Amino acid sequence: MARTPGARNADYDAQRLALARKVRERVMGPDGLRASMRELAEAAGTSVATLKHYFEDRDGLMRAVLESQHVDSAPYLAMASIPLPGDVRGSLRGYLTRLKSAWFEYGVGVIQARSLAGGLAMPALGPTYVNHLLEPLLGTCETLLRRHVELGDLTPLDPRVGALQFLAPVVLALLHQDSLSGASCRPLDLDAFFDAHVDAFLRAWPPAPERRHPRA
Repeated sequence: MARTPGARNADYDAQRLALARKVRERVMGPDGLRASMRELAEAAGTSVATLKHYFEDRDGLMRAVLESQHVDSAPYLAMASIPLPGDVRGSLRGYLTRLKSAWFEYGVGVIQARSLAGGLAMPALGPTYVNHLLEPLLGTCETLLRRHVELGDLTPLDPRVGALQFLAPVVLALLHQDSLSGASCRPLDLDAFFDAHVDAFLRAWPPAPERRHPRA
């Protein structure tokens, strides 16, 4: 039976995601944000016409690339927000350790930096970066803080405000040291910074006295 004009194949969404993942490898490489549709099609092993069929235009393709990263990151983001009940300092410090590892060892830093650059350079891409990369990262911290408040480990706070307060200096430090090559001209001991930052955050939002733990 012939397919209705305009109808999609049953595997349309899967094919679209697979193409976005292939293009993502090229986009996150050197000069990837400036790659043409022809170059992106070559990287995906397909044609410009096929990319236009699935994504309409270059802006649509770039949005799908960021969305594909969100899909692939979701399980790891969920794990990052699991608290250590009763040990809020250890929980927050462990969160930063995992973030640092993901940033340097698993490509999160490259993705965040280049997507941020793309969002700043291309207004149409900005909301996609916010919705699919920046907000999910903030969301892990919001969830972690909310759970510690519910457990009584932290003074009640607005989790969104707290997440911004907690992550903004950390992301800036990671961009400074890694993406902007600050480690070569203005090195920072990230682990010492994380220790001091967690301590400062807990001074602002202290746990209840009976929940306080000595610094490890």
